[in-house]
Amino acid sequence: MYRCEDFTSIPRSRRQAALEFKLPVWSPFRNTGYHAVWSDGAAMVWFWDGDKTARAPEEFASLFPGTRRRTASRLRILPETVFYRRKSDGVHLQACVDGFEIQLWHENVLTDAFWFAEHPQESELRWFLSRHESAPAARPIGIQSMPAPVSNRLVPEPWSSSQGPRGWLIEVQPALATACLFAMVLVVLWQEARYWKIRQLEQAAEVEFSRLQERIEPLVEARNTLIDLRRNNLALLDLTRGPSQAELMYRVDRAIPSLKAEFREWRFQRGELRISVEDRNPDPIAYIRALEAIPLFQRVRAEPGPRRDRLELILTVAE
Repeated sequence: MYRCEDFTSIPRSRRQAALEFKLPVWSPFRNTGYHAVWSDGAAMVWFWDGDKTARAPEEFASLFPGTRRRTASRLRILPETVFYRRKSDGVHLQACVDGFEIQLWHENVLTDAFWFAEHPQESELRWFLSRHESAPAARPIGIQSMPAPVSNRLVPEPWSSSQGPRGWLIEVQPALATACLFAMVLVVLWQEARYWKIRQLEQAAEVEFSRLQERIEPLVEARNTLIDLRRNNLALLDLTRGPSQAELMYRVDRAIPSLKAEFREWRFQRGELRISVEDRNPDPIAYIRALEAIPLFQRVRAEPGPRRDRLELILTVAE
């Protein structure tokens, strides 16, 4: 999945922390892997299911037997897009190793991107552009008139999230200036022995910390609420997987070989279905064969009931 977010209003030294703070709210995955490329205050972020890529080092080592395990463990997982050249302003259709990607570029920033398994249709392009009607680069365009990619050849080096020495210096410049000023203040305080100044600074820091804590607490609480809701949704999704009991009853009723048979008991819990059927002359083998013919039912067993005209059926329902 891809998202472009503007962090211009946040100080440079705190932008990475702000990105990691927002990532759990964006991501639908339990464990999220990501790659971010910064362009000034804009973060171009690709994120994916970390559980599905956890075995990537082992798979890489199996493909290349000569690779050391330590080398494989240091592998980085990067999105395919960063191995192609950046594009000019406008909408572009990028052919990938698998599928196609519609990209919206503006001032050397990938504003939005969406991947399709098949070649996108005109309706899908219109849906993509409708999300950016106010963007100057998202002018009306058709699939056939979209500019071809500059080159499908891979670049020598992928886009890097590192800003280099100069970017690092700009990022830490406020922290370095604060550290130097603090050191000078300490020297002056040591020479002048002004204990009251230290106490004044401590009191001011406590007041500022309390003020910031009051501002941050609602944000942290709202973020935790969103994360809890997402976890509840995932748990509910796990519970609702599989066929409904109405569908199960319909399939069992259609599969029962006797037209005169009637349901007397029905219990379904954790994938196991127990049925009590009343039939004048129940044939357990015929019941088992009829139910096993349905792919949804597995491990069908038949047991005699408390009466001669009763038959207990136990079967496992596949998810």
